[in-house]
Amino acid sequence: MQQHVVRTRLGFETESNLRNAAGSHDNVVNMRILITGAAGFLGGILSQRLGGEHHLTLADIRPPKGADDWLQVDVTELDAVRDCVRGHDAVVHTVALVRDREGAGLRAYAETMVLGTWNVAEACALEDVGRLINISSVVADGWPQNQAQQRRVGDPPVFIPDDRLYAIAKHLGEAIVSAYGQAFPILALNLRPGVIAGDGANPEPERPEDAGPYWFLHVDPRDVADGIARALSSEARGTYQLMAGRGDTLWEWESSARDLGYTPAHNWPEIR
Repeated sequence: MQQHVVRTRLGFETESNLRNAAGSHDNVVNMRILITGAAGFLGGILSQRLGGEHHLTLADIRPPKGADDWLQVDVTELDAVRDCVRGHDAVVHTVALVRDREGAGLRAYAETMVLGTWNVAEACALEDVGRLINISSVVADGWPQNQAQQRRVGDPPVFIPDDRLYAIAKHLGEAIVSAYGQAFPILALNLRPGVIAGDGANPEPERPEDAGPYWFLHVDPRDVADGIARALSSEARGTYQLMAGRGDTLWEWESSARDLGYTPAHNWPEIR
């Protein structure tokens, strides 16, 4: 596929210079951040959240809504991805098959989500990008069938036939990012949002009649964007889950609050 890459200007301070000037990474602003998948639902909200604090480069295969300056790139092409990441302090990788996944075959998942993530991680390593945040999913370890126990990062996977290609692709993407975080001086994070509300592809939260003690699946996209913003100014590595701030969430989120400063503010208190 032919790539059309629009280059934006370089030339402002890098994250390391800003860290030295500020004395603490918590105070870093004006990082040069590349957002892949910027035309997606979450990418748009994330761009709004980070735009006032950092210099953003938006990248996608189609134009982000309302963006005049963006990079058109196919993440399955390593050279094009290298061109995109070069000169950035951090990459937030959001590319996935979401609305387009209905009827998509194994090859589409393998190319877009697995190879695409691998290319982003490899490009970060080759271009000395110091920080990579991979937006994964709570189903990277499968869809749990038991609501009697809350799911934590590191629990054994529970893959099932339903939506297996998406879940397995996310699982493999996390493994790639974690491996690059070990092999290279990259602060590598996998962030797992729950079911993102309001994107038009997911049902809105509603308590089922047979709900167990841990049944709540959702997270507000504004909280996901804020969690990513907080992760960008943390020294954390590893995998964290971003959920509504409730005691009945199916996936644990308190470790994100502890290590990242994640503070979900939109928690559907009217739903019990």
